Amino acid sequence: MDAETAPDQFTPRLRFYGAGDFATYWQVERAAEVVRGFDPSCPPDDANGIVELHNARLFVEAGFTPRDISDDDRATLVASARAIRRTVAEWFNALRDDNVSERLTEVDWPYHEHLLDLLAGLGVFGRCSPNALLTALDTVRVHLGDMLTSKRLVEACDADLRDRLLAAPSRAELVVRHHLDGDAKKQTYLPASFTPADSRSLMAAYIDSADPNLNYLKLIATAPIDDKTGIDARLVVKARRRYDTLVTDLFKTTSGFKTGCTVSVSETQVEPVKAELNDLVIEFTFSKAWLEDTLDFPSVLNNFQFLFEFAPQSGLLTLPSFDSERRGLADMMGMNGAKDYRTGHVFDVKDRSTLIQTVMYQRYLASKDIDLEEVLRWYFEEHLPAEYGITGFVFSPSSPMANYLERCRNLFAEMESIATQFGLLVEDDEIDHEVAAAGAELVRYRTIPSALEGKYAYATSHTEIRTILHILFSNQSRLTYINEDLRGENAMDLLQRNKVPYEALHEYQQPLMDKLIEIGIAENKGDQVRLKDPDLFRVLKSLSENEAVAYHHLNGGSQAHVDKMVSAGWLVRRSSLLTDAEAAYFNYNLNSVDFSNGPKLRNKYQHGLQPKGVGEAEHQETYFRAMRLIIALTIKINDEFWLLDAAKRRT
Repeated sequence: MDAETAPDQFTPRLRFYGAGDFATYWQVERAAEVVRGFDPSCPPDDANGIVELHNARLFVEAGFTPRDISDDDRATLVASARAIRRTVAEWFNALRDDNVSERLTEVDWPYHEHLLDLLAGLGVFGRCSPNALLTALDTVRVHLGDMLTSKRLVEACDADLRDRLLAAPSRAELVVRHHLDGDAKKQTYLPASFTPADSRSLMAAYIDSADPNLNYLKLIATAPIDDKTGIDARLVVKARRRYDTLVTDLFKTTSGFKTGCTVSVSETQVEPVKAELNDLVIEFTFSKAWLEDTLDFPSVLNNFQFLFEFAPQSGLLTLPSFDSERRGLADMMGMNGAKDYRTGHVFDVKDRSTLIQTVMYQRYLASKDIDLEEVLRWYFEEHLPAEYGITGFVFSPSSPMANYLERCRNLFAEMESIATQFGLLVEDDEIDHEVAAAGAELVRYRTIPSALEGKYAYATSHTEIRTILHILFSNQSRLTYINEDLRGENAMDLLQRNKVPYEALHEYQQPLMDKLIEIGIAENKGDQVRLKDPDLFRVLKSLSENEAVAYHHLNGGSQAHVDKMVSAGWLVRRSSLLTDAEAAYFNYNLNSVDFSNGPKLRNKYQHGLQPKGVGEAEHQETYFRAMRLIIALTIKINDEFWLLDAAKRRT
């Protein structure tokens, strides 16, 4: 095609994404051009032109105008924006049943969201009949899912949209997203006439359909039972069985790849532990000499805390899933339910590695005639009285002759008993077992008390602290890449690994660095911007990685920074045995208090709800999961007593 016959170069339509989206900043000049070119006497007649004018107006009204224009020019843009508002309103006010389809012909897909907003805001849904409206939206290929994002459209076309939802099993995906999708970027609405019975029948048909999506099946299979959504136990089981069948069939026909972790004990290794990645498999190797030299009971518990890294720093458990870990592409795939515990690749690796390490260590200790449950009994009944003068705890190990089903039931009961005894000790300064028995109920792990005032500090929703944490630690921060030679996983990584002069920063990055310099986390040394004040950095790093700061483990400098941030409203201090993330981890594993997608181990074993036919191998795995949890709880309790004792020694 030669130059004479080539079409005009395509120019993308202007679109306002909001003040928080970086794409907005790139279009400021273009928005000003559109507003300047607006002629009230000759407005565009097509829908795309009108919606583009609307977007240009949004830029100006939100204050996004070129920085180098004069005050008079800016005032002219604002006046033109007001005129645009009137023109857009007049265009949409002219829509009626007899012209709505023709006038909305070929609205560009990026404008569908704004089109629905304008139709709703300017009363078109109230003036036009449902048939005319839906025909017009079908003509411009507005998806049914997008229609459900407009509350006024759903109200105006209630019966018609209900019929459309029930027309095909695949439409169940829209209902599942509405009720269960925890990652939905925009709220959706269902017709008032669409009943829970409709919801259930549509999801049941979807489960039985020829090619249901595994992501949606999993959401139903892990959903909470709720009369309002139409999800009952039978539907959940139906979805889980179909999901399991499809996954099994998938792996029969797909080679996949090997991943996981292994553990071994080395006769010659000097280091206590080595970890190597071999083709996506993490290989842990432990020193036999180290294990044999740490067979005393205190060292056994220390190995869980430090060697297996259950809580290697500040008594904070590494076992939970943290937001800071879910940043890779793999963690963005799939779907999360609204009541799901958010996991991800890093959590899966931690879960597998700490579980297999627990299995390995239990078996190794058993070969030395050491029972882990006996170690726990020793800690509570012998160590606490001898070390801290704390009496009254009782722990009853499982019978040596018990099978794994019996061991599971006993260990879950003992874990709840220990949590209850600890709570009584904090609240009453003694453990009265009659009180414990009289008030026995499900342990609320979030509310297990602490004797330490303001034990943990948490970030609030304050914009300043959220902005700082995002700039420093997020891989989505705009302060991660300068050029191919100056880049990092996040701003912290960028500054620690590179010598970055302030002048090398892009113009849009300098305000971010100015913020870090202003609060004292970074400094400009002329030839380099670098991190400073380790005491402040320690606090911010813990907030990012652990979602909490263990206040009483901090030195004086770090505590002063926490106090200052609490006064500014950036942080809040609360007291409990477990951090919020740790309590969520326990609830995810044990019950359905907070989450619907957990294994609910405590509920199953305490209520005797194991499915018929479950073998000893499954009970054995549950036992080791229970052992990991009770050891983690013991580590947290020991940390509390150690901190209290340290405080006494200082006074």
